[in-house]
Amino acid sequence: MSVSSICFISATWTFYWKLFLISVVVFSLNLFIKGDEPSRGAGDELPPGLEVAIRNPAIPMIVDASITSYTKEGYAKIKVNKVYKKPAGSKAVVPTIVKGYRMDGANGRVVPIRIITDKGKERFLFFLKGDLLYSTYNNRFEIREEKGGKLVVHNGRTWQPLADMIAHSK
Repeated sequence: MSVSSICFISATWTFYWKLFLISVVVFSLNLFIKGDEPSRGAGDELPPGLEVAIRNPAIPMIVDASITSYTKEGYAKIKVNKVYKKPAGSKAVVPTIVKGYRMDGANGRVVPIRIITDKGKERFLFFLKGDLLYSTYNNRFEIREEKGGKLVVHNGRTWQPLADMIAHSK
């Protein structure tokens, strides 16, 4: 074995040893830095989902409705598919237009529903107070029809049968 081949082997071994050490240091620093961070979902929990919201006695009206179009103000024109809850003992009229939700209390401005509704999503379980959404969150849950005509609703985490959700709310 010549001196040049020994130097080559030594240099190659040194290179790979340095590469290994750098990788270990970077990996360790990465673990150390991320060890103190909360996981992505830990500090950003979802508000109580559909299961809790649907049982809330303060919500005056719950309807399954499809958005047919929007007004120039961004309010939704709706076609009501089914009313699941109306104010007891009243002849409350189901609105044909849902404006959105009111910001900053009773005299705040209305945030139009077009701004808070994802494009392409048309059918929702709306929680209403008159022609406004009940609150700033937990106010609409997307509904879709699966094969066989079964309706499912997105509860904030997964899709569940709408009939089951409504049955559990009573």
